[in-house]
Amino acid sequence: MECNLSAVWPILVRLHAIALALGCWNHCLAVGAADVAAHQTRLRIAEMPKQAEQVLAVQKHFVANKKEPGAPKTREVVVVGRIGGMPNIWPETHPDFPWYDGQASFFLVDSKVAEKFAAHVKHHGGQECAFCRQLAAKNANAIAVVNLVDEKGEILRIDARKLLDVKERQTVVVRGTAKLLAGSLLVIDAQGVHVPRR
Repeated sequence: MECNLSAVWPILVRLHAIALALGCWNHCLAVGAADVAAHQTRLRIAEMPKQAEQVLAVQKHFVANKKEPGAPKTREVVVVGRIGGMPNIWPETHPDFPWYDGQASFFLVDSKVAEKFAAHVKHHGGQECAFCRQLAAKNANAIAVVNLVDEKGEILRIDARKLLDVKERQTVVVRGTAKLLAGSLLVIDAQGVHVPRR
């Protein structure tokens, strides 16, 4: 019996939001102005990392191997993608998509999938287009949640836009530890981010 990802994904994302909220209650690190600069220096990767994988490739790798005996639950990854770049399929639970308000987390979309949506926007109107929204729901597994963490692995409580000086639809390369939440949602705890400058 196949799992309908478009139906299950909102539940997974909501579970992740609840987990983040509960985790941040005790563990998210509030940062002051002086700390922001220190975290920016620590998180920035100056040169483009080599052999970066796409979001969808990493997600499929985890899904394919999750039933294998002894398969690792986490993996060190270097992943490239775009921040957002597709319609928000969770407007009720994540109205700030692709951002998480007040914390250093964001949604990273597989670059190839984001490129398809960039082409569709020119012809269909993007967020308001029923076709684009339906297509986005079918591509939910091409989205990863990226959490920017401190040296202890705790999510920083500062807006990712301020921390990284990035915008929606911008390409970034993330280095960190990946895992699947509830067996389907790719989550990356990032220890470093490269932001290509045009």
